[in-house]
Amino acid sequence: MSQKDDAHREAESFFEGHWRKDDPWAFDTSPYEQARLDLLRDVVAERRYRRVLELGCGAGHLTERLLPLADSVLALDISATAIEKAKARVARSSAACHVDLRVANVMEADLRAEAPFDLVVLTETVYYLGWLYSFFKVAWLARDLYEVTSPRGRLLLANTLGEIGDALVLPWIVRGYHDVFRNAGYESEREDTFRGEKDGVALEVLISLLKRP
Repeated sequence: MSQKDDAHREAESFFEGHWRKDDPWAFDTSPYEQARLDLLRDVVAERRYRRVLELGCGAGHLTERLLPLADSVLALDISATAIEKAKARVARSSAACHVDLRVANVMEADLRAEAPFDLVVLTETVYYLGWLYSFFKVAWLARDLYEVTSPRGRLLLANTLGEIGDALVLPWIVRGYHDVFRNAGYESEREDTFRGEKDGVALEVLISLLKRP
């Protein structure tokens, strides 16, 4: 079995295990999560987008918020259970938007065949990719996303900054991922920090809005 197959299977097993639970990250019930998702939408809300690509869409909590801003949304997740939940969620929306929800590994998807996109969304996902894949592959994904972004199009990149107990989201590692996307060609348009408390724990999210020149 190749390294690529190992990474795919591990990611699929991990996320399927979580999404088979009822609201595993409390996106539906946590005031912190609701505020975080609303802010992510608001960061890009002053513009309408012809085509949006969301990578690692999960059960569609942010997807649902993006629908009123777009003519078309393509959302991918490696978990079939998450995609089924996302389909049920967006089916309740009255937004006039074409939505394509697919089970796919973002590291293997042929994004060039779908290009261009006016907005690419990658939230709370890249550190999992960094856990499963080499730096080279993550950097290559960054360049691929740059190439499929339309001129003057945007990338919304957001990730939690954590503590020593959770090495995946150590601030210097997360900031390094954001730098990778800048080095791939994107320019910084806006950077925000969202702070709040969830289950008695203070949390901070780094939000980078990047653009292709």
